[in-house]
Formats: sequence, structure tokens, C-alpha cells
Amino acid sequence: MATLAELAKKFNKEYKDNNLMILSDIKPNYTRLVTNALGLDYILGGGLVEGRCFEFSGLYHSGKTGAACVCLAAYQRKYPNQTCVFVDAEHSLDLKFWAKMTGLDLSKLWYVNPNGQSGQQILDMILEIQGADDTGMIVLDSLAALIPEVVLENDLTKDAGLRATMAKPLYPFYAKMTEMVAQKNNIFIATNQVRDGGKTFTGIQLYKEPCGLAPSFYSSIIIRFGTRKFTLGDDMDACGAKNGEGADGFRLQFKQTKNKCGSCSRGGGFLTFRYATGLDWVNDLLEIALGFGFIDRLNNVTYQLIDQETGEVYLDENGEPLKGKKNDLIEYIKTNIPFQNKYLAMLNRVISADDSKSYGELLDERANAEINAQQVAIDNVIADTQKPQETN
Repeated sequence: MATLAELAKKFNKEYKDNNLMILSDIKPNYTRLVTNALGLDYILGGGLVEGRCFEFSGLYHSGKTGAACVCLAAYQRKYPNQTCVFVDAEHSLDLKFWAKMTGLDLSKLWYVNPNGQSGQQILDMILEIQGADDTGMIVLDSLAALIPEVVLENDLTKDAGLRATMAKPLYPFYAKMTEMVAQKNNIFIATNQVRDGGKTFTGIQLYKEPCGLAPSFYSSIIIRFGTRKFTLGDDMDACGAKNGEGADGFRLQFKQTKNKCGSCSRGGGFLTFRYATGLDWVNDLLEIALGFGFIDRLNNVTYQLIDQETGEVYLDENGEPLKGKKNDLIEYIKTNIPFQNKYLAMLNRVISADDSKSYGELLDERANAEINAQQVAIDNVIADTQKPQETN
């Protein structure tokens, strides 16, 4: 008879997965996609876990598509020989805008713009696309835009009982897709909508999420998006009351509400974009690093960059301590590519060394409260649907 250790070795070799059967005190060795956007990488413990399905969910215009494009661009940089796919069920992606904002290479992106295909047909297409040899990351935008075939086949005067029609095919789709993504070790992101469900008679805001429970059940990680802010210089909430009038950019805010591959203790984060220059990852990096104490503040205007692993001050090309005003450091990091790569790699090692350790909360109280309210309302709806039905 074989021992469990011998069976573990046999299974891991047979199925080519060293994490298939391991002792419980051994942490699985996840491969992560580092986006170099610290506001996203930090909350995920060092980047998106590869081989997993993600759900990006939130109210309309909250930034789900933009964040997905940031991830696509990062995947292209890491895996230049693989091709990413964007399935635009909403027919609304502004390719040139998001390429400018994120650095997305459109020549290495297959764009699927369904024309008359039902939701079921689109899901079948995605399964076939996932099976292609050179497929990288796949984004489906969005689950809520999938049109059931019964809707396409009937006119508006017929009541064909359309409730939950996409929820049913999504269960077998996700069951297959989860396994296929794990085998290929790529990433699948589906965006979904949080919809306004009205208010109770006591004034409590209700929210709901379409497409049933399969997306949230099978997704290893769920990121819930809140209301975006508009920016003007260093003011990250400058133009909210004017709906963006006069703004130079915008900030997306989000929070992980499920993570089966790590801790949720780090809460939420943000991504800042400038209309003129795109993803403002250096400004976000410095803002977060200052908040966590990764950068020494010498006085009100002067900062000094520190290697968190050695505790030593970084030196410039002349051997002088690397310090200066915030804008000076931003310019130095942007233009000095060797240092940029070294500094980002160091920060990523620090934040991913122990993903259960929290250095602090990135979201402000208002965004936290808003996203928490969405999650509680959705959880309550799910709980109500799972209650046993009373019988007479």
C-alpha cells in the first residue's frame, strides 16, 4: 500500500500540478500578474493571481472596464507572445481612449464585438477562445449585457418567462471555464453591474446584481467598484459636484470583497488616470508609499526614498541621497527606467511577502461605506433567495 506522501507525489506528477496535493502548512505558490499600479497590486497581495477567474462588479460608470484594461496591458507586457481577447457584449469600448490611458497594445488584442449573437452563443465562443493555443487574458464586458436566446427569438408581445434566463447557462459555463483557466494558468475577468434596487419604506438603499450566483460563486476574487472621483492636480476629489467639469482626470475606487487566494484584510485601493498622460501610477505609488511610511518625509516639502528591504537611502547617479520635492521624485522615477524597475520590484516584494499583513487602508471613509452598503444589500438578496420555501 502507498503512503499519502507517495500518492501526493504520484498525483502531482500525473496531473502536472505541484500544488494539487500538498501538506496544509505549505502555502500554494501562486503566480501573480504584477500591474505596477500599486493601488491594485497592494490589495491583492502583489498582483492578480494567474489561473483564476475574476469578477469586477459595480455601478455603471464606476470604472470596471478601465481597470480591466489596466490588467490587459499588464498581461501584454508580461506575456508578449500571447494574445489577449476583449469580448464587448456592451458594444461600448472606446479602444483608442483606453489604449492611451493604459498603454494597451491594440495590435495584440483581439476585439470581439457580437452582432446578433445570443448570450449562450457568446459563452460558447469564449470557451472555444479559451482553448486556443495562444490565448492570454480574456475580458467579458459585461455579464449583464448578455442577451438570452429566448429574447432574440421572440417578439416583444410575448411573455416567454425571461426571469433568470442567463443565470442558468452561466453555471455550466463557469464550471468549465474555471477548470480551463486553471489548466492554462491565464486570467478571465468578467465585469458585472450592481443595479439600483430602489429603497425600502425606511429609506435604506437596495442593490442587486444580475446573472445569478454563478459569477460570484466560481470567481476566486471579486473586486467591487464604487463611485469614481474627478481630479485636478493633487486634489483627488476636485470636481465631483460638477460631474467632472474642468477636471484633468479621474480616480477609480474599489474594494476586494472575496479572495480565495489570499487575505481580504487590505480592503480597497484606487487607480488614478490623467486625460493628457494616462494612468498616473507614479503619483499613486508615491501617495501610497508616503501613507505607509515607505518614504521618509524630511520636512513639509522634501522627501527621501528608502529601500524597505535594507533600510538604506537610495542614491542617485552622483552618489547623493535620492531626495527632493514630490514632483522632482515623480519626474526622476518616470525618466530613470533602471531605477524605476528596481524600485517597483522592491516595493512589490515588500507588499507580497505576507499578503495577510496590512499597512493601512487606501480608501476613504465615504468610498468604504458606499461599497460596503452595496455588498451588504447584495448579500441580503442572496440570503433571501436561498431561504427554504414554506409549504402549506
